[in-house]
Amino acid sequence: MIDRLFAKRLIDKISQFTEYNINIMDDDGIIIASRMKERVGTFHEVAFQLLKGEEDSRVVIRDDLEKGVRCGVNMVIHVNKRKEGVVGLSGDPREVMPVAKIVKMSVEVMLEHEQYKYESLKKYNLREQLMQLILYNAEYTREDLSRYTLPLELSEEMVRIPILIEYENGEGRLEKLRKLLEDNGAFTRQDLVDVTRGGFLIIFKSIDCPVGDLMQNYKFVLAEYLTPFLQYTRKAEIGTGIYIGPMQNDLMYYHQAYQYCLWMQKNIRKKGSFYFYDYIERYLESLASLSESHALFLMLKKELGGKFIDNYQETMGALIENRYNLSKASDMLHVHKNTFVYRLDKIRETLNMNPLSSHTDREFMEYFYTYLQKKY
Repeated sequence: MIDRLFAKRLIDKISQFTEYNINIMDDDGIIIASRMKERVGTFHEVAFQLLKGEEDSRVVIRDDLEKGVRCGVNMVIHVNKRKEGVVGLSGDPREVMPVAKIVKMSVEVMLEHEQYKYESLKKYNLREQLMQLILYNAEYTREDLSRYTLPLELSEEMVRIPILIEYENGEGRLEKLRKLLEDNGAFTRQDLVDVTRGGFLIIFKSIDCPVGDLMQNYKFVLAEYLTPFLQYTRKAEIGTGIYIGPMQNDLMYYHQAYQYCLWMQKNIRKKGSFYFYDYIERYLESLASLSESHALFLMLKKELGGKFIDNYQETMGALIENRYNLSKASDMLHVHKNTFVYRLDKIRETLNMNPLSSHTDREFMEYFYTYLQKKY
């Protein structure tokens, strides 16, 4: 049986590519979706006869309003060789027949795809189904979400923060690691945990505190929640990279929040804990197109030479990572502070810029660093 909401979405999609009126009838011959809204819910005699008989299509050469049909072409929709409904296109049959065949095929393909997704998800419990929907379907609707949030009694407006965990040397311990997150005393029924297709752990951790205190307290709340997990991984010598995305209070944006975590995992790739809010500028810089980036920096990259570029990437990377603290940056590179300053001076002299004293110079040098980090 074709779902009414799904049929309406099909009509909306297909209507972008044709001006003909399209109707979709269910297995009782009732029009459940149509470009002519007034026809929804009415009986379609020809569709009913097709579904109960042996024919797979029928051409109507004139309107018969008593039977609820109009001039056009009607074709049975098959899914796995079973009649599921009828699609009809109104108009001169000679004109609409080729379009009707394409629409019929499109509807059948989309229905088969939906059925495949449904069958694939049946093996997961409701929470896992919801997570699979959020992580891998960028076009889900509120209706899709409600099918899970209502029976699970999940608040769609509660503030949750995505946490993506990458781990090394933890082969065979995935269930243990997941159990540490779910058996934690700070874990609630409003939290969502799953394992991604890439083998990472993903949590949407709920935060229940006044809005005015969120920015002040969320790092402490997450640190307290993750402490037992991190104590175990350190003792077991399991290296972890923890990528914490932006807060969300609307499930419609969870997929994008997960993408932000993936961006951090791909572009930071270090052990430790990292917050997306600390990397917003770097993320926005990464959105520049290839042609835009080349137009800005390719000449500099070519003319400055490999030796300068290597020193620039290493030195600026350490400065950015340590918020321009010279002592911490030199420690990160395992060099004396004076040596680090000498390297930085070479950069400042060549570019005639000083990221320590000029905000505009710092912005330019960070953009250039981001460009050099990209793999062209």
